[in-house]
Amino acid sequence: MEGILCGAERPAGSLSRVDHGAGHERRIYTDITQLLSDENNPTPLVRLNKVTGLKHAELYAKLEWCNPFGSVKDRVGANLILDAEEKGLIGPSTKLVEPTSGNTGLGLVMMANTRNLPLTVPISTRVPAEKRNALRFFGANLIELDDDL
Repeated sequence: MEGILCGAERPAGSLSRVDHGAGHERRIYTDITQLLSDENNPTPLVRLNKVTGLKHAELYAKLEWCNPFGSVKDRVGANLILDAEEKGLIGPSTKLVEPTSGNTGLGLVMMANTRNLPLTVPISTRVPAEKRNALRFFGANLIELDDDL
C-alpha cells in the first residue's frame, strides 16, 4: 500500500518507518498515516513568546493535535501494529482486539484500516458516546459492556 511503510524509497540513513509521500513538502497526502510524526515529519513545536518569569530560557510547546487524530496515542497505535508486522506476529488474516476507552483505540483503528485488519473494541458503556461513536465511525467493531454487573 502506498505511503505506509518506508522501503527502498527511504532516504539513506533515515530511521523513519513511515513514507510521508511525494507531496510531503507541500503537505498534500494520499493517506492519513502519512501525517504520523517521526524523524522526517516531527510533531511541530512553537516557541511561547509571552511566558513571564523566564529570563534565561526559551519555552516551547509541542503541538500534539497535529497528529492524525489529535493525540500522541496515534503513534502508539501505529507502532503497535508496525512492530507486530515486523516481528511476524500479525498478518492479513489477523483479527485485532483491544479494550480501550478512546485515543489509543483511534490510533489502532487508523492503522488497522490501512491494513484491512478488523479491530474489535470491548468498551464500557460509561465511556462517553462521542468516543464510542468515533471508534465505530472509523471502523471498529464495538462490544459495549455494562459496568453495573
